[in-house]
Amino acid sequence: MFIRMYRNLINSIVVKNINKDERYGAMIKRLGLTVVLAAIMMAATTACSSGGEGTKAGEKNAVTGEKNKTTENGKNVLTLSIFESTPFYTALEKKFEAKHPNIDLQIQAHKQAGEESKSGELEEYRQLINTALLSGKGPDVLELGLLPAEQYVEKGFLLNMEDLMNKDEILKQDNMYMNVLKPNKKEGGTYAIPTGFSLRAFIGNGEMLKSSDINEQTWTWQDFADIVKELKQGKDNLYGMTDYTPDMLVQEMTIDSYSLYVDKAAKKAKFDTPEFVALLNQVNNMYDEGLMTAEPAELDKQLFYSAVISEPSDVINVTHTLFDHPRLLQKPHNKEQSSTTMRIIPSSELAIWAKTPLQAEAWKLLSFLLSEEGQLIPERSGFSLLKSVNEQKLNEIKEQIKAGTYQLPDGQFVKAEGEEITRFTQLLEMANPHLLLDGKVLAIVSEESHAYFSGQKSAEEAARLIQNRVTTFLNE
Repeated sequence: MFIRMYRNLINSIVVKNINKDERYGAMIKRLGLTVVLAAIMMAATTACSSGGEGTKAGEKNAVTGEKNKTTENGKNVLTLSIFESTPFYTALEKKFEAKHPNIDLQIQAHKQAGEESKSGELEEYRQLINTALLSGKGPDVLELGLLPAEQYVEKGFLLNMEDLMNKDEILKQDNMYMNVLKPNKKEGGTYAIPTGFSLRAFIGNGEMLKSSDINEQTWTWQDFADIVKELKQGKDNLYGMTDYTPDMLVQEMTIDSYSLYVDKAAKKAKFDTPEFVALLNQVNNMYDEGLMTAEPAELDKQLFYSAVISEPSDVINVTHTLFDHPRLLQKPHNKEQSSTTMRIIPSSELAIWAKTPLQAEAWKLLSFLLSEEGQLIPERSGFSLLKSVNEQKLNEIKEQIKAGTYQLPDGQFVKAEGEEITRFTQLLEMANPHLLLDGKVLAIVSEESHAYFSGQKSAEEAARLIQNRVTTFLNE
C-alpha cells in the first residue's frame, strides 16, 4: 500500500571552488573610489527592489557585463531550468506570461515528461548546471530539488530573497506558512521557495489507543515500546508498525534529531556516542521482541503508521484508509527534544541565480508563485503555501463530512469527526521546519546500521563506521 522509503538517498555532490570574477577585479582597479561607491550603491538599490518596472530589454548585467536576452518583439527572456517537465510548469508558464506580457518565460527541461529514464542523466544534469553557474552563464531561475542547494548557497550562486520578500507589497506573510518558507536560514537569508509541500505524519489507531496514556509532549521511543507491549498482550500478530525495516526507523530517528548528530558548520559528526549506540540497540530490541516488523501486515494488525499526507484531501483519505478512528499524534522523540510534530517535505524548490541580469523579473515569477493565483493552479501538487487556500479546501471537506456526502477513493462514505481537521490544522501550525538534510549522511546511516541489524557488525562497530564515513564526507 505504501512504497518503502529508498534505503540509499541521492548523494549530493561537491561543487568546485570558484575563482573571483577577473573582469570584476580588473574593473575595480580601473575605476576611482567615487565611481566604485556609486556602482555599489546602484547594485544595492537594485537588489533590494521588489520588482518595480523590471529590467529594460537588452540591459547589461552589472556583474557579468552580458546583455539579457530579448525576443524579436522586445520581451525579456527569463529562463527557468528544471530537471523534468511537468504539467504544472507548463501551466505556470502560460499563466505567468498572461500576467506579465513583457516577459517571455522559457522553461529549460533536461528531460521531457514521459521520456524513458537513462543511466547517468541526473549526474549529467547536475554537471550542466554546475558548469553554467561556474562560468557565469546560469539560468535566471533554477529548480533545486536534485541539486546540492546548501553548497550552492555557500558558493554564492543563489540570491538571498529575504529583502525582496519583505518589501513585496503584494505578499501577505501572515497568510503564509513561514515554517515552510523560512526553515533553516543559511547565513541569515532565504534562498529557495517551494511550489508547495507535503507532511510526514504519525498516525495512531484511535480506537485501540483510547485507553493508553500518551503524553505527546514527553513520550519517547521507550514509551512507544511499552505501549505496544501492553496492547500486544494476548493478541497475535499485532505490531507497533509493519512494513518498516530497522534501518528505515533509524534513518527516520536521525532525521528527527539531525542537529544532535551532525554539526555541518563545524564539519563534525556525533555518531560514535553511547547515546547513538543505545539507539541502535533499542531499535534492534523492538524488532527482536516482535514489537515492529519489516514485513507487511493487514491493516488491523498495526497500531501506528508513519505516512505522507500530500494534500488536504489526504487528511481524511490517508488516515481513514489506515484506521476507522485515526488519531494524529506528535512522534516519539529523544529526551533532548521538546516534541516532534509533523515534518514538512517541500515540493520542488525554486531559487534565483545570484548573477542574473533579470533579478526583478525573476522575483516577479517567485512572487506570482506565492500569490493566490499561482497557488490555485490546478496542476500544482501538494499543500498550498497560503493558509487561506488550504483552509478553504479543508472547510469544504468538513462540510461534506458533516452532510454525510464525503467519500474515500474506494467509494466508501466516511464517518469522521470535524475535530480531526481541527487537530490537523493545529499540528500544521506547529510543524517542524524542513531541515537542510544531506542525503549522503542519511544514506551512510542506513547502509551501516543495516549491517548491524543483519548481524554483520556490532552496534559499536556500525556507529564507528558511520562516524568515520560521515566525518570524511563533511570534510571533503
